[in-house]
Parts: sequence; structure tokens; C-alpha cells
Amino acid sequence: MKISINWLNDFIDLSGITHEEIIKRFTLSSAEIEDIEYKGQDTVGVVFAKILEVNEHPKSDHLHILKVDKGDEIVQVVCGAHNVRPNMITALATLGGKVQGHKITKAKLAGVESFGMCCSEDELGIGSDNSGIMDINFEVKIGQDIKEYYPIEDTVFEIDNKSLTNRPDLWGHYGIASELACIFNRPLKAIRMVNLDDYNNLPALDVMNENENCYRYSAIAVDNVTAKTTPSTMKIRLNYVGMRDINLLTDMANYIMLELGQPMHTFDHSIVKGIRVIKSKKGTKLRTLEGDEHEIPENACVIADNNYEPVAIAGIKGGLLSGINDDTTSLLLESATFESSSIRKTSTAIGLKTDASLRYEKSLDPELTKIASARFVQLLKEVDPSINVASRYTDCYTTKYPSIIITISKEFIEKRIGISIDKSEMERIFNGLEFKFVEKNGVYDISIPTFRATKDISLREDIIEEVARMYGYDRIVEKSCEFPLQPVRIDREHYMEYEVKKFLAEKYDINEVHSHIWNFENFNDEYGIKSPSYVGLMDSSNSGQTGLRSELLPTLLKFLVENKNSFDNVRIAEIGRVVSGIHNQHAVEEKHMAVLLASCIKSEKELYFECKEIIEDLCNNLLQTKLDYVTDSKTLQYMHPVNSCVLANEDIKIGYMGVINPTINIDKKLNIAMIEVDFSQLCKLPRVSKNIRDISKYQDVNIDLNFLVDKNTTYGEIEAIINKYITKLDMTYELKDIYESEKLNGKKSMTFSFNISSLNKTLTSQDIDKFTNNLVKHMGESNIELRS
Repeated sequence: MKISINWLNDFIDLSGITHEEIIKRFTLSSAEIEDIEYKGQDTVGVVFAKILEVNEHPKSDHLHILKVDKGDEIVQVVCGAHNVRPNMITALATLGGKVQGHKITKAKLAGVESFGMCCSEDELGIGSDNSGIMDINFEVKIGQDIKEYYPIEDTVFEIDNKSLTNRPDLWGHYGIASELACIFNRPLKAIRMVNLDDYNNLPALDVMNENENCYRYSAIAVDNVTAKTTPSTMKIRLNYVGMRDINLLTDMANYIMLELGQPMHTFDHSIVKGIRVIKSKKGTKLRTLEGDEHEIPENACVIADNNYEPVAIAGIKGGLLSGINDDTTSLLLESATFESSSIRKTSTAIGLKTDASLRYEKSLDPELTKIASARFVQLLKEVDPSINVASRYTDCYTTKYPSIIITISKEFIEKRIGISIDKSEMERIFNGLEFKFVEKNGVYDISIPTFRATKDISLREDIIEEVARMYGYDRIVEKSCEFPLQPVRIDREHYMEYEVKKFLAEKYDINEVHSHIWNFENFNDEYGIKSPSYVGLMDSSNSGQTGLRSELLPTLLKFLVENKNSFDNVRIAEIGRVVSGIHNQHAVEEKHMAVLLASCIKSEKELYFECKEIIEDLCNNLLQTKLDYVTDSKTLQYMHPVNSCVLANEDIKIGYMGVINPTINIDKKLNIAMIEVDFSQLCKLPRVSKNIRDISKYQDVNIDLNFLVDKNTTYGEIEAIINKYITKLDMTYELKDIYESEKLNGKKSMTFSFNISSLNKTLTSQDIDKFTNNLVKHMGESNIELRS
């Protein structure tokens, strides 16, 4: 956004302040100034001149040879403008002068010498008219430098728009002037405007607001507009800040938008008799002022006439048929405020961004609409005193922003900023920012002005920022923070995540993978994997990623499918996020660990027991905890219904382990086993302290015992019974074999190898028999007998 210093001087006296100081202070306090342009300084030696004679060029059908009086002499000028005529007053760039940096020298055009150049507004950079040379229709002194009449010299700052996103009040010159007035502690001049209440005796316009996305719609009618020419000062300012001048009424609306930040629109009142603010119907189209036809999305905010025919896309662009033209003498002036997101959505949908829509998207202050209307009428009266206001100010104000009052203490502000600020300085800042306040014992009740209450200031911290930036960040002296140094407590889960990854990679040759959190539903459907998504995506660029995953293993299976043709063995693991459900309308996010082993060489049984070895080794030696294997609980759908189990601690389910369900046809040549556990829960399980014992120096003894058990009995159940056996000897054991046969009559044989020793002596045969008999008796109490 470009800001003119000449324009700012209408509202604040900046004399004595260098441009460098303005840039520095404004950038530190408000928003970044990206660039600076010095307008008009490269235009030199351009004077008012009178054309005395116009002669045809002998060698050209479009050039003319002019005799021009420039005050101190009469010169010959060759000119191609079609509007030249005798006695015309125009702008002449004299020899040795410059026009926007281009030096004027003697030239020869089609064989005829020219001693200067007659200029158009466009060539001088002070207007958009390039249809002919300037036609001066007011009294001037011939030979007078045009800079003595036109405010050609100006300084224009360019401000980064992104830094003003939360400050709609700074999208106009008056808002910038207000900010500078507070920064430099200088008075802000009032805006000249008419009192619209003076027209309350006039009839109201036919205006109806039928759309809740229009917060305020106001209008006023003006007749007998006879002036057509935009004042030169207004025209120059518009062009200097990047906006082309068009006609008086349109230029005036644009001028006020750039001055106050409030977009306005002018309708030809002879065409638009009344206004209806409505929602668009499906298929609604409108040809805008540029002649382009746009299809308006359904339910967008549309301005229609009293016959419900669309005449403008609200907050974006007006329609061609109802627009102002050179014959317009009666206008209906719109000043409105719309809900910001509705304008943004419509603008995006039709692919049309305008100066108006950019401002409406920032949440404008509805109170500004009346000020802008009063300002428009004031300026129009100054340009065209014969105008006649034909209606009262008709106002449909349906939605007001709530009043915001923030209570904050001086002590709180100073504590957060870190310095002491004089009460008078703090209150100067409040007054400069137009914050009304009541102070009692160092506590302020601050009423936020409406132009800062549109999603900008709502918290105490916002007040602190306002005080700090206006006081000056560069005036805040750096101080070292004083606080007791405490050692950083390492989070166990975070620490163990790294250790587990390293453990799996170094000891078990497992590769770590990283994946997206999406649930790849197309892949799951293709292979018959059922894995729910509890959180869906409203708008996904990929139809196969419509939700967030609740399990890690389907993602690892997808990686397996993508890589299985390149390797005989695939060993991968991931620790990542899943969403396992919804609780109190919030996603339940968990961190899981998954391990997948796949091989064309190893059997399912080998892979299953390797998974068991991995999880036991991980729990016993790294996490120092213990998991049980529960086989009578339901596991994951894509795990084998028999050869899988639930991993649990006490009654807490931690995860699952098993081989692939045969219905999931990944690859017939591949055997697959896998683990998935809730890693966060696993890390929180109570640690099991290891019993440290001496190693016997005496010979140990191995005893193999073959127990008959019910065929549905699990190893975990037998293990629990054996662990309850009490003996004074050192005992370890392991399962050596399981034998199943119809000859065992519904039972199975489980062979355990027991290793026993004593710290005090070599075991005798009596010691061994006593141990064996007591163990058999203990097992018999649980109906577990030796196989004969």
C-alpha cells in the first residue's frame, strides 16, 4: 500500500521530521515501510505555455508544427496530439528540462526541428489521460512553472500489506496520520465533513438489508451534479498511490477509500432507484464495470435494485449498467460494511481481488460508513457547489461489534514490558490511540475504540503491546533475566523414544520409517484392511486420504507393498501419532510404536517368535517393565484370529502382536508378523526391579519335566503357576517343546527344562528328588500332572 506525505499533511503537521525518522519510527512502532519514492523531483523546467499557431506538418499526416509562447520567448514545437488548437494553454517541457527523468533536448521530427515538448497528464505522471496534451482552462501566468500550481513534488512510502492484516484502520491515509500523531506526539486534525443530520427532513431512500452478512448498509442520494472534472490535487494523489483516475464521482469514491480506508460505491440514481442487499441464487451472473461477466456463487452477498436485479457484487465490484458515466447527474452513494470471511470466500470463488475486497476482508469498523458518506458529500460540495442532497442518510445498521472494556493495572503493564513508565507518558499513549480510560489507584478501565475492536484488541496483552510499541521498543533497555537455575528434567517418553529406535536398529536390524498421519483408505479397501478414522478431513486434495489414522500398522503394510519386490526381508518400525477416538468432542491423540517383519525365507512361526523376543527384550532390558500375552481377547482385524494375542500389563491393554490374517492377501510368498503398542502407555508402566543374585560356584542340575495340560491352556497360565512355586534353591526354567496329539484325549504335552543350583553346596540326589517331588505336588494342586 502506498502512502503520500502530501496527503498525510492534510491531517498532521510533519514539518521538521525527516523522512528517515518517519520510516524508522513507523517501522518500529506500526508496520514495515518497504520502499520510498520521490515523486516530481525528476520533472524540471515544465511551464505553462500558450499555443499561438497550429500548422500542418508537410511530411506527416498526424504531426503539427506549433508556435508556442513560453513567457520569455516564442519557440517552435512539433506535436502529434490531436487536440491542439490556437490560443490553447498547455504544459510545455522546455529545452534542458526533464519529464519524469527524461531530459528534453532539441529534436528533429520528420525533418522539422522541435524546441520542447507539449505534455499530457500521463506523460507528466500526474494523471491517466494520454488522449492529448493538457488543456488548461483556468487563468495562469504564461511561463510560470507548473509546480507553483500543481502539487507535483511528493514523497510516497510503500508499506508491506502483510504487516497491516490485523489493522484495517491503517488501510487509509487518515489512519496512518492518526498513528503518526501518536508516535510523534502531534495533534491530529479533524476530517472536514458535512453534518448528515442536517438532511433528516428529507425523504428516506428505499433500502432493505436482507442478508445477515451485511452488518451495515447506508445510502444517500445527490442530484444536480454538473462538475465532470476531477480536481488536479485529487487526481495527482490517486495516480501517485497507484490508482488510475476515471471520472469525478468514481475518483471521489476511490479517494475516500484511500483516505479513510472505507470502500464506497456510486450508482447512477436514474437507474438504481432503491437497494436490496440479498443472497445470490444459483447461476446468478453480473457484468462488472470492466465489462467482464462473472458467475456469482450461490448465497453470496449481492447488491440488487428495488426490482431485485443484481447491480453489484457486495464489497468487490459494481455492475456495468448501473455505473457512473459522463452523463450522470444524479447518484446514489453506498457506504457499507460486510462480514469479512463472506467477502473473502466470494472474491476467491470468482477470482476477483479488488482494493475494496482487500479492505473488507480485514473486518472494517461499521462506524466508519457514516463518516465516509459525510466526507464524500463535503468534498463533492467543494468541487461542485450546485449539488443538491436529495435524501436523508438512510441507514440499515443490523450488526454492531460488542463494546470492549479492558481492565489493566499500570503495574501489570510495567512488569510485562520490563521498565517503569511515567503515568503521564502512559496516558499520553492512551489518548493518542483514542483509548478512552478511567483510572483509579493505578488501575485503568480502557474502552477500546470501534476501529480497533474488529478482531484486533481484545486482551490485556494487546494493551501491553500498544504501550510498548508507542513508547518505543528501542527505548526499552535490555536486562538479564533473574531466575534460579534448575536442571532440565528429561521426559522419560521422549528419552525412551530415541533409545527404542536405536535398540531396534542396532540389535534387530530394523529400519525406521516416517509416514504421514493420513489413513490411506484406498489402500485399505484394496487389501481388505479395516482400520477406522475417527477424524475426517473436510477438504482433501487426495481422495484416498480422507481421515487421520487410528493405527500405525496399516501404514507399515502399505510401505511393505511398495517395497516387497525389492527385498527378500523387510524389517521396519515406526513411532508415530494416531487418533484412536473422540472424547468430549476432542480427538484422542496417542503415540504408538509398530514393528513389522516380513520374509520370503523365514516361516510365520519364526517371525512370530522373533516379534515375541523383540517385545520381551525391549520391556525387560530397556523399559524395565513386563507384558503379559492374552489370547482370549479380540485383536486387530488384519491379524490372524488364532496366532495373535493382546499385550497387556495387569488389566491394562497396551497393544497387539501376531501374524497377518490369511484373508489379507499382501503376497503369498511373504510371511508377515507384527506388533503395535501404545508407546506412551508402555513408557508409563511401573518399572520392575531386577533381582540381583550371586552365581553359584557349585555345579547346577537340569531337570526336564513333561506336563499334561488342557489343550486350550496358554504358556502364560503355566508360567504364572510355576512362578508361585517356592524353593530355597536357585531356579530358572524355559519351555522346550509342545506336543499335541489326538492320543492325549483333549490335552497337550508341555516340556519344561528346569535349572537348579545351590549357593552353599553341591546338590545331592535327595535334594534333587525333594525339589522335583515338591514341584510336581505344587503343579498337581492346579490339576497339572506329569505325563507318564
